[in-house]
Formats: sequence, C-alpha cells, structure tokens
Amino acid sequence: MKKTQFAIVIAMLLFGIAAEAQTVKGAITIGKSAETKIEMKSDNLIDLFVDFRKEKYPIHFSFQGDNIKSKEGREIIFFDFITEVYFNGKLLGKASRNPIPYIPGDMIIGTEGFDFISLLGFNEMTKSSIKETPGKLPSGSYQVKLIAKPLDSKGQIRPGIFSFVVK
Repeated sequence: MKKTQFAIVIAMLLFGIAAEAQTVKGAITIGKSAETKIEMKSDNLIDLFVDFRKEKYPIHFSFQGDNIKSKEGREIIFFDFITEVYFNGKLLGKASRNPIPYIPGDMIIGTEGFDFISLLGFNEMTKSSIKETPGKLPSGSYQVKLIAKPLDSKGQIRPGIFSFVVK
C-alpha cells in the first residue's frame, strides 16, 4: 500500500512540474507565408540582399508562450537561430547563432538575424565563381530554411522557408 501511495505522490509531483513547464508556439514567415518562392531578376547575390533589406520579403518572427518567466521574473525565451541553405537539393551550408533572448509577440528580423547571405556567398560550391565574378550565384535551384529553436522550453516554432531559381 505504501508503494502505491509513494508512486501516486511522485506522479503528482512530476505532473505538477510538467504543468509548469514553459511552452512556446509560433512561426517564421517570409513575406506573408511560411513557404515563399522568390523571383530572381538576376544571378547576383547582392540583388537578393537588397530585396530583403528593403523589406520586399520581410522575415517575420512571431511566438506565444505559456508559463514564461526568466530568473528575473520577465517573459523571456532564448532562441537558437539556425540557417540551412540547399543547392539543387543538397545541403550547401548550415549556420547557428548564439542564443538570443526574445519576448513573446511579433517582430521583424533583418537578414543579419540569419546567415543565409554569407552561406550563399561563401561555400565550397561557389568559391570559384565568386573569385571570377563577385556576387554571382551559379545556376540552379536554391532553398533556404530559417529555424528558431527555443531553449529550455517545450513547443516549437514553424520554420520559414524560401526558395528561388537562378537561370
């Protein structure tokens, strides 16, 4: 009988801890969608960078949370931002930033929040083309995945994905 009572008490404690866990949900969108096709007017990486800087394709990060409290009593969640770039279906490069604190809500993140411009510009597949013609992207199909992983929290943020073709 004591074993059963002990097990019930432990289960209640674990359930109470789980109920108090921080949880988040949200999404990253590019433009107005989680998956966006970008029409490239040239093969120049700088043109893509300019389009993002002029917010033709704003990167919108939005999340909500439950039971979010930092040690200071503020609603803060740390996120690890990860960028994956694919060229013709193969992983071209991956980058991760140090965790960054955010408060729940909506915000626009500049290209600096993710490393896709540098990943597109400097990698093994495009090194020779950059030396010959700076900023030119090789012909092919590109996909960029922007990921935000919450640290010390449950839940997830839907990644933002954009793709484009260089002819």
